[in-house]
Amino acid sequence: MSDLQEVNFSDLLQRPNETVEKLKSSRHRALRVHRRGSEDDLVLTTVQQATEEHEVVDLAVRMLRAVMSDPVLRSQTLLDILPRIFPWSMFLPPEDRIGFAQELVDVMDASSELGVSAPVLTLIAQWRNTADVWADPELLAILRSPHEGDLGPVPRPTVE
Repeated sequence: MSDLQEVNFSDLLQRPNETVEKLKSSRHRALRVHRRGSEDDLVLTTVQQATEEHEVVDLAVRMLRAVMSDPVLRSQTLLDILPRIFPWSMFLPPEDRIGFAQELVDVMDASSELGVSAPVLTLIAQWRNTADVWADPELLAILRSPHEGDLGPVPRPTVE
């Protein structure tokens, strides 16, 4: 969304018609509305554009669900292209790749139904962290080693 044409919120308030006309010339048919003093910009689009985008997401989810429901397609299609979409997934064991793909489709389907995207992004981050563990032999060995009792305090994570 960083390549959207930007307008100021004050432009929208002071010259609404002129500002909205910029939607027609925008490559993405959306405008990024910058609000001074706020970290949260807005996106201005038309109902038609938002509806079309929602329909495309629904179509993609249905296509992925159809692929996941067919064992032949699942192994020959989705699991073959998964590392192209998520390169880190190559570190997951094959059964986890299947689990990731299935869970991704399920969460995308449920998120689309609710009109939210955060659960999909959270799921991808969780699986990427899992792949990170599989990719690091030292960390994997530590996590697989037997342990007893309390392992002591855990340092507070640093914020990047």
